[in-house]
Amino acid sequence: MLLAVTMVSPTYAETAGEYIDDATIGSKTKTDLISNKNVSAVSINVEVYKGIVQLSGFVDSKAEEAAALATARKVKGAKKVLDALVVFSGSRSMGEAVDDATISVKLKTELTKVEGLGRAIAINTEVRQGQVLLAGFVDSAKIKISAEDAARGISGVKEVHNLIAVK
Repeated sequence: MLLAVTMVSPTYAETAGEYIDDATIGSKTKTDLISNKNVSAVSINVEVYKGIVQLSGFVDSKAEEAAALATARKVKGAKKVLDALVVFSGSRSMGEAVDDATISVKLKTELTKVEGLGRAIAINTEVRQGQVLLAGFVDSAKIKISAEDAARGISGVKEVHNLIAVK
């Protein structure tokens, strides 16, 4: 899994100063998560919009979730921390990993078709054993629902965790 810090593009009505602040908050949050021995930072995405930090991804335990959220809340400039983490432990077989990758590709393709979303990269997606996690920031509840509908329409999807935040 790639270690990624994903920032919201300045095209989402943020000023240049807010965007730079968000980038700084996101980088600091990711660095602090990496430093926390109780957190698998590689499985956690960090999104920041106007000082609001969202952590998303699959974690192995409630303890890991709590540690990640506590770490993010300590970051200077973080106004609020949104929990888009899903506790889902267990390892995947090679076949499940291939199935998840296939679902992930189909999902990103379907998200590019969601009206008002613009770019599918505006939404973080994770797939584990057929469970889909949607997170990030979008402009409206309609877009959030459309993204979930797109995910539910993909063969092999067992459950959708729609934790997208509306700006």
